[in-house]
Amino acid sequence: MKAFIDDAIRFCLLFAIGCGIFASADDSLKNGGRASPPDQEKTTHERLTFLNFSDKLVQLYYVDKSQGMHLENEVHPYQSYTVKTFSGHTFSYKWRGSNLSTIVDQTTEMHVDKTGDPRAVDTTSLVAQVHILGGMDQPETKKVVCGTTRGDIRINVKPFWSPRGATRFLELAHKDLQYFDGCAINRVVPEFLTQFGIGADYAKRTKFRINKDIPDDPPLDPPIPFRPGYMSYAGRGPDSRSSEVFIVMPDTPQKQLDYFGGGNTWETPFGYVEKEDLNIVASWYSYGDMTPFGDGPDPQLIYEEDGYEYLKKDFPKMDYIRGCAIVPDDDLNDPSIATLSYDGLAKYLLKLDEDEL
Repeated sequence: MKAFIDDAIRFCLLFAIGCGIFASADDSLKNGGRASPPDQEKTTHERLTFLNFSDKLVQLYYVDKSQGMHLENEVHPYQSYTVKTFSGHTFSYKWRGSNLSTIVDQTTEMHVDKTGDPRAVDTTSLVAQVHILGGMDQPETKKVVCGTTRGDIRINVKPFWSPRGATRFLELAHKDLQYFDGCAINRVVPEFLTQFGIGADYAKRTKFRINKDIPDDPPLDPPIPFRPGYMSYAGRGPDSRSSEVFIVMPDTPQKQLDYFGGGNTWETPFGYVEKEDLNIVASWYSYGDMTPFGDGPDPQLIYEEDGYEYLKKDFPKMDYIRGCAIVPDDDLNDPSIATLSYDGLAKYLLKLDEDEL
């Protein structure tokens, strides 16, 4: 039954992607330097977002019918790339030894103006088409191990539940960024949630606080119901997800579980903490809810340059994320790797890097 439900969810999601439901506000947007197809009256301005859920770099090419293939961009692991383009254009890339391609559909009514420069047209209001690099060949679960001051937690990230949300979390956890290293678990509220994501590094947390929000993912039909251990983003409104995430506490009553996600388009689960590790989540020290709802730390003060000094001085018992590591795609089915501790997995990833040198 679980496999059937997952397959149904993935089918619904890919159907939504094909219909261009996802909105895009990526800071990687490119203007594109390609010419529009000859029949401009039937050609429309489009936006296309590529998501790379894999831990391999993907080279993306624009296919010109007369001049051949041109390198469009290199989409790094757990990154998104958005391009301003036209209906009918073709993009190609290599995936696991095979050449795959996608043709840009016509989803807008913004036709190309023969008298103007199509590259100068503002398309930021257009709903983007989204292409998941590799599509159904992606693993349906990515495994992340986070070490904390109370022990390890294992997180199952489900890319097809919330594509943009999952991509952002994996980007933050990836070894190239290590955003969560030393991150404070700054909001712990029993029977509700625990929250983290204001990075310990001032430059990193400032970068993701300013102009790094990602669009909401459309809700699945039926939606994923929240359960203890499920993870989502703490947002302030539509299209406001950045780096702060929450975990539903293990003792949360059903009435509160039903409240999560209700009417909040940014509250879409992207994964969950394994049941066996919920005792670690429950053990994190609680100062109560954040101000003004309780006596916990003020998130706005944490974002300041001396934010972590403020935490150490006023909230000395607070727990922290030591760091997070993603199990490589090639090792997802290897229990000797997939079950490593955070420290063991971090050492394993370091060895992989050294072997590549």
